[in-house]
Amino acid sequence: MALFRSRDDKVQWNLTKAVRLLLPDNPGPDQMLDAAKQYTTAAKPSRLNRETICVDGNHFVLHPGRDVTPDMAARAGLPPDITCAFFPDWMGATTGLNTQMRKQVDEIYRQKASYLLGGLGARFGGLWYPRPEDISRPLRAYIFTMQQVDEASLWGAAARYEPALRPAESKWASEGVLTLRADSNPSLVQYWPPDIAKMHKVVFAAGPGVPQVLDPSWRDEDTAVITVEADQPAEGAPHSVAEAVGRVALGVAAETGGVCVDTFAFRVRNPADLAIRAT
Repeated sequence: MALFRSRDDKVQWNLTKAVRLLLPDNPGPDQMLDAAKQYTTAAKPSRLNRETICVDGNHFVLHPGRDVTPDMAARAGLPPDITCAFFPDWMGATTGLNTQMRKQVDEIYRQKASYLLGGLGARFGGLWYPRPEDISRPLRAYIFTMQQVDEASLWGAAARYEPALRPAESKWASEGVLTLRADSNPSLVQYWPPDIAKMHKVVFAAGPGVPQVLDPSWRDEDTAVITVEADQPAEGAPHSVAEAVGRVALGVAAETGGVCVDTFAFRVRNPADLAIRAT
């Protein structure tokens, strides 16, 4: 019995057990860095290797991609189009910590990885692990804005991109929440004033973290949220549905001076950014 695994055996183990990002093609370091900057502008190449990306601008790094051969993909049970794998690390985050504290930090970064790799995976049509529970919920885009919005302006902005949307009642109306509904996708658009928007902000804080692409001068108590939602889960939603939600969200963001982000807290620049590949 071999005492040590070969390099191929280690890669094979990583393809099925490790925290990982699996892509159809290697986008290269420049495109990967550009995508990471949609999470935070602090993302940067490592000083030791420019192909290693510090995704969060700090400890969370994504090492250069490794080729995945058809044989390796087949043995790992991966889709045949997967040709490249990326593996992250949280370099220096556990330095000087005892075993128990290291486990706690590892768990924090594994959770963080589920969002950071998810945002990258969505932009390059890939898969990643671990995956957060959020993607089983309805496909949704979030627009953070400092602009006050009334029903007429919300309806006018959204209907330019989905004419079927119409004003509708909601249980939050007395709290100042404005609601549009449609039988098509997106099926729901809602404006949440700053004091009520806190519930969405808490979800971000507990998951991927408060979006770092927002203007740091925006005060939380002055920032409203507009949600644009489909009537089906985010994971595996057809590209046509994701792009429909994205078109409305980006259009409304442009008209309200807002910033559109996805469930991973990445800035949305293209409607297709919202498409999440199913496992």
